[in-house]
Amino acid sequence: MKDFQLTFTSLKECKLKLNELFTGNPQGKFRLSVVKWTNKRSLSSNAQIHLWFGQIAKQLGYMTESKTDNYIKNSCKIMFGIDILLGSETSEAQSVIRTLERIDYWSMDYATKLDVVNGIAVTSIFKTSEMKVFLDQMIFYWNDKDIPIKFKED
Repeated sequence: MKDFQLTFTSLKECKLKLNELFTGNPQGKFRLSVVKWTNKRSLSSNAQIHLWFGQIAKQLGYMTESKTDNYIKNSCKIMFGIDILLGSETSEAQSVIRTLERIDYWSMDYATKLDVVNGIAVTSIFKTSEMKVFLDQMIFYWNDKDIPIKFKED
């Protein structure tokens, strides 16, 4: 049983599912965690930032047959994403921050940081609220640079 939304009205169903677990394995041991339900981040926010990475890369000349939007993606991870992870309390974010501290990320030059963040999950571990901050920061920053990004492609 994974990601079961427990409410007062679904309590009976939860009990049935737990009984099924033990009926099939009476000696079994299971870990149970109950945390406040929050909606997972939508895939549309992921699609949105990747659309923006492409739009920005095209406008800056980084999107050609031989180049991709990875430079823009990694730049945005550096400019906005790492700071958001610094403020996050999730275990995934804290793990990334500890890794960056171990390799002395903050003293690296920009080119080295680009290489480092290319291999590190940043936006994919954001909570919904963190992704909203990332989206807002991208909009404000790039529109200030006269590179209008928008929520859907023309």
